[in-house]
Amino acid sequence: MTLADYSMTAFALLNGGRVLAYMPQILCVYRCRNGAPAVSLTTWLMFTAANLATVSYAVTVSADLVVAGVFALNAAGCLAITALVAVRRIAAPARAS
Repeated sequence: MTLADYSMTAFALLNGGRVLAYMPQILCVYRCRNGAPAVSLTTWLMFTAANLATVSYAVTVSADLVVAGVFALNAAGCLAITALVAVRRIAAPARAS
């Protein structure tokens, strides 16, 4: 194997692990009934946007569908967290001022 092969393998394995690592955050937000105040909605929106930008770049500039697919999965994980936090915040009971 070449260095490029090792690099692609590491990229795929580490990003596959990152996709799995979204699950604990998703479960934590799902279980939270007070709007998940400790989770930054802005941060997860930025992560989602960055992953989508990388998908666009991989498809349009480098024509690399493997990279695009990996980042599309990352974008889906980030979007799931973003949407779940937003839903939890909307559904959270009104707080007394």
